[in-house]
Parts: sequence; C-alpha cells; structure tokens
Amino acid sequence: MTTSNQERKSPNGQLGSKDESTCGKNQKVRTKMQQNNGEIQQIVRDILDYGDLLLIANKGIGKTNSLMVLAKAFRDQENTRVIIFEDFPKWCNEFDTIPFFKVKDSDVVETSHTVDIEDYFIRHERDYTVRRGSEIQQTLESNKDLIFVSEITDIERQAFFIYSIVQHFYRKHYLRAYKNYEKSERVIFVIEESQNVFDSSTISKKIFNRLRKIFSVARNLDLHFVLASQRLQDLNTKIRGRTRLMLGQVNIDDYELKIRRLLRHSKHRQDILTLQRGVFLYPSTDQLISFSKHTQNGKPFEIKPKPRPQPQVEKPKSLFRLFKEIFTKPKPTFQPSVYNEEEDLDTEIEEDGLIGEELFEEEW
Repeated sequence: MTTSNQERKSPNGQLGSKDESTCGKNQKVRTKMQQNNGEIQQIVRDILDYGDLLLIANKGIGKTNSLMVLAKAFRDQENTRVIIFEDFPKWCNEFDTIPFFKVKDSDVVETSHTVDIEDYFIRHERDYTVRRGSEIQQTLESNKDLIFVSEITDIERQAFFIYSIVQHFYRKHYLRAYKNYEKSERVIFVIEESQNVFDSSTISKKIFNRLRKIFSVARNLDLHFVLASQRLQDLNTKIRGRTRLMLGQVNIDDYELKIRRLLRHSKHRQDILTLQRGVFLYPSTDQLISFSKHTQNGKPFEIKPKPRPQPQVEKPKSLFRLFKEIFTKPKPTFQPSVYNEEEDLDTEIEEDGLIGEELFEEEW
C-alpha cells in the first residue's frame, strides 16, 4: 500500500497528514508559553500589589535570565519605570533596547568630618558624596527605564550610590503623597547581588539603616524592589522577612539553616535541591515556574549627558553702571499669562525634592 507525500501511517494504523505531529508539537509549545506568561504576569501583579521579591538560587541556575524576563514584563506595564543596578557588564550587553549610564569609580568619594569637642574628644564621621550630579539628574529625568553599570570597586560606596538613586525617587514620591498629587508612577528597582546592599554586616550600619527606612515604607509610595542573591541567610532578616520569595536550586548549607523550615509545608520541599536551570519554586502559591530563555529585542545603548557648565563669576558693578541701570530701566508692562496648575506642581515637587539633599554634588 502506498501513500502520497502528504500522508503517512500513524502508529494506530490510521492514515493522516505528516504535518499533524508538527502541529501537535507547536500547539504544546504555544500552550506552555501561554502558561508561563500567565504565571509571570501573576508574579508581576503580586509584586505590584504586595511589595517586593527576593530570588534565591545557586550560581548558574538562571537568576539573571529570570530577572530579565521579569524586567521585560514590568516595562510593559503602564506608568511603571524600571531601574536596574549591575556591577558586571551583562545587562548592558544582553538586555533589550534600554539606555545605560556608566558609573565610574571616582563618582562616589568618601567625605570625612572631624569634630573637635572641648579640646579632649574627637569624633570622626564618615560619609560619601556622589559626583556628576547634573549628569545623573539629566539621565533620570530624560529616560523612563535605565541601567546603571557600576565600576565602583568598593562595596560600601556601591551601596551608597544605590541608596542615593533610591532616595531620589523616595523623596519625589513622598512629596507627591504629602501634597495629595494625583499623578502616580511605580518604580521597580532590580538589584543583583543584593547581599552587598541589604546586609548590615557588609556595609556600614548608617547606610543600612537609611536603606531599611526606605524599604519599610517603599510599597506605600509605589516603590518596589526585585532582589537576587545566592544565599538567603546572607540578607538581613529585616529585609528578607518582608519580601516574597522565589527559590531555585539552593546549596545544602542554606537549605539546612533556613529554607527547609520555610518549606516544611510545601510539596516541593525535597525538590528544591535538584531543580533544573530556569525552574523556580514560588512558595506563595507552591508552584514550580519555568522561565524561558530571554530573547533579546534590540540592544542597550550608552548615554553620556553633557555636564552642567561651570558658573561664571560676575565682576562687581561700578557705581556709575549701577546709577545708569536704575535710571534707564524700562517700566514693566502687564502681560496676562495662562496658569497651568499641573505643570506648576510638577516643578514644585522637583524643587522640593532637592531641599536638604546632598547626595548628588557637582564636581567643579
């Protein structure tokens, strides 16, 4: 018995198209992709509704890829900005079309204050200053989403830089809430190696407490953190206890000390040590979620805003010139203007947001 090129025998002896198996496979792939997209969208909604996410997994299990998939989903949300911090040039090469700003090692400097009290006690206070203030300000104002690629070699200075950016948005959103401003904007901070930022044993207690204060009220101001680390116990309890978890394959040490007790009621408590790359347990729903490989759409590009020009020192005016300006000054004419309350409030918020801030200092 012969069959045409378009037909073949199926295993049960029935004739069918040879494209049926291919169509079946494609349908399964589409179904799986739709299921994965639905699970990812659920995680995105949970973060926006309830706060923050902490992703824990060993090295090489796909944390960065998973963060890229989540970041892409956040960028598709309305009125949502994504700010990414990295200290290794991976996002700036492999993520989608997005501007990135390179932070040099010299951009964050230590400032010391020595206070002499009654000639017998000296207190040394250490803090940091972020330079290139006008360039950073321009970058934040002119770009919705952004990657900060850090070349800072010191963990504490890197933590202070992240704090300075978070504080910028915190102050802005705080003033909006204080003035009951209707305009809303959600900001997602994506931080890899978050143990270098949210652990008081790694950075100074002063910087940690500043970050902790913002973190504790961030959700109320539409600020959200998506964090990643290799070990759960490396992050401070005050931070990890307030986030939703997503767990990939973890090491036995972290499992015995922390994770086993957290998953004592989970049906996947034993699987957590052998999960495949890209598969994570979401304890909130006790589901295993597979992240497909991120497909790059476009390419990131570096932005280099122009620094603010140095102020010109004006020479003192002579007495003759002052008298001349007084007697030759034209009379003012009345010109009616249209008042735009929304633009005025925007400007007021931007100005108020800089009151008392010394995080971004211009380098002259």
